[in-house]
Amino acid sequence: MLKKGVPTTAIVSFVFVFMVFFFTSQINLSLLSGSNVASSIARSKPVTVNTAREDKQALSPSRSGVENTITCDCSHRYYDMWFINGPTLLDPITSTFFAIGATNSTPLDSTVKFHPYPRKTDKNAKAKVNELTLTSAPPKSSCGIRHSSPAIVFSTGGYTGNFYHQFNDGLLALYITINSLTLDQDVILVVTNWSDWWAKKYADLLHRFTRHPIVNMDNQTRTHCFPSTIVGLMTHGPLVVDPTLLPRNKTLLDFHALLQNTYGPRGNYLPTSGKSKGARPKLVLVNRKNGVGREILNLKEVLKAIKEVGFKAIVFEPKRNASVRETYRLLHGSHAMLAVHGAAMTHLLFLRVGAVVGEIVPIGTDWPAKTFYEKPATVLGLEYMKYKIEVNESSLAEKYRVNDLVLKNPSAFVNGNYTKAMVYMKTQNVKLDIVRFRAYLKEAFVKAQRFMDKEG
Repeated sequence: MLKKGVPTTAIVSFVFVFMVFFFTSQINLSLLSGSNVASSIARSKPVTVNTAREDKQALSPSRSGVENTITCDCSHRYYDMWFINGPTLLDPITSTFFAIGATNSTPLDSTVKFHPYPRKTDKNAKAKVNELTLTSAPPKSSCGIRHSSPAIVFSTGGYTGNFYHQFNDGLLALYITINSLTLDQDVILVVTNWSDWWAKKYADLLHRFTRHPIVNMDNQTRTHCFPSTIVGLMTHGPLVVDPTLLPRNKTLLDFHALLQNTYGPRGNYLPTSGKSKGARPKLVLVNRKNGVGREILNLKEVLKAIKEVGFKAIVFEPKRNASVRETYRLLHGSHAMLAVHGAAMTHLLFLRVGAVVGEIVPIGTDWPAKTFYEKPATVLGLEYMKYKIEVNESSLAEKYRVNDLVLKNPSAFVNGNYTKAMVYMKTQNVKLDIVRFRAYLKEAFVKAQRFMDKEG
């Protein structure tokens, strides 16, 4: 009911002005809110979630503009990385990581199952790796042990029993991950598929990555809380450190220097030229003696030839419990290393820049020899020398005819079939042609002696 004395037109004008002000204010608030959300997202730089992957659950960003609680970088060829971008509770009994920093806008019970090993398409490797659970569901337990540094969670299962994979899938991958995320030593390593031999063997190197005690999640009974969590390790390829993918442009040479700082002797070797006329360059023959293929059948004759051309020969047979420090110093103090293609070639990481590394390449192993060892050796500044065996030097010549595809065209025979490739890796041994091999050794000797005279 209108009061007397108040014109109807005045009231209508007032209502109109009020409504204009109200809607204008709402529009401005909406624009301001949108601007804040956009700037928040730009600052947080959330990792990319590959929604095209069917075996991973892509978690939607929260409507509030806060970065996803659980995110994935699933865009790489060799690995996936999962991140819990906030407070995390680990329940080791169920191998579950709870995102306890989840907001009201985070989808409830968003759960991911993941094998933290950098071979995401290798079913055989993943079968030997514990499956972990990441979830935004609320935990049933409270924090038992609180940590002030983020966690990196990875597995020493998979192929870690193999020396090559100990480095490529584990230690080198850990080095790449920490340097990619610029975490330095302020990170806590949380390990599943724990092996006591592995922890003891690489204790010195592992503590170059962290100043904190390493958490064996397989024997824990109390919950652990971290400010954030990274699950999985990065890798750039077979013994590769790609400087274009790292903030500080590091290469395999930087990892090589880390090994030197961890295991190497202090000071430099003294050049021997003119100091000891009887000095001979040392060649370490890394011998396979495990009954699973690629053994040198005429080892005594090979050793005799090595000595006759002028080398001081040292036979080294790797063992799982061997001291890394002692092994490193043996290889680092040598002038040449020789091995049949296989995991033992990984010891080239222990050689000094300029040393000779010889690889005996059996039939059917040309591609892995070049990819896994020749390329890294070149990056490290080593004198790589390949000795490609001929058919008559392979034990396969006793089982197959000369025109058989196994001997004539290994690539066509294998044709991507892993089982067929094992014919060359598991059932083939070598018996070197000493006359031919001697010529190879003479060339290696000249290079090794030159290196010894220069570096000691």
